[in-house]
Amino acid sequence: MINALAILFCLTLIYLAVTTRLSAYVLILVLQGVLVAGVHTLAFFHDFAWSHVAVAAGVLLVRTFLIPTYIVKIMRDLDMRHGDNTRRYHPGFLIQMAAVIVGAFVLSHQLSRLTPVNVVPLGAAIAGMAAGGLLIVRRRLLLAHVVGFLIIENGLFLLGLGVRAEMPWTIELAGFLDLFVLIFLMGIAMNHLKTHFPEGGSDELTGLRD
Repeated sequence: MINALAILFCLTLIYLAVTTRLSAYVLILVLQGVLVAGVHTLAFFHDFAWSHVAVAAGVLLVRTFLIPTYIVKIMRDLDMRHGDNTRRYHPGFLIQMAAVIVGAFVLSHQLSRLTPVNVVPLGAAIAGMAAGGLLIVRRRLLLAHVVGFLIIENGLFLLGLGVRAEMPWTIELAGFLDLFVLIFLMGIAMNHLKTHFPEGGSDELTGLRD
């Protein structure tokens, strides 16, 4: 079941490569949050501890509700519901994403020959971290960069399970500290985009067109 959830995680990365809509990015974050929490719950199903429950609940609350809600609020405030208009879809992104996923699983398989690892979760983790970085490079909007940052965080969380760490929840707890950085990035995104869309800017553009 864990392997199935990890594969679904990789499918969300494919969807990431075929869309440029910010609303779709938010949906991907929600789906990945659910999948990551599910993987964590199943991994420690036979080793119950309240700390594991707290981490899973934190993932569900923060990454499937609080952060997506905040991103949607920023999109509404800045009237960005139409998506990432700065970069059109290009098939090359899909090819690069597919190559990243295939390469991640090949690397995971090779590592399994050297040390005991969970091949599928580790491959999904590597793919997630690489895909987040690729999104940051390929997209111009700062909100898309924030989404890429969060996808990297999801990959780091899966990495703790893939390498069979004794306390993978410590990786996620460290990741929660990055929420301060995330809020800072969102503040930069909102202020930066407001400078490009000042009040009355659309009226001035309409006048120039006429």
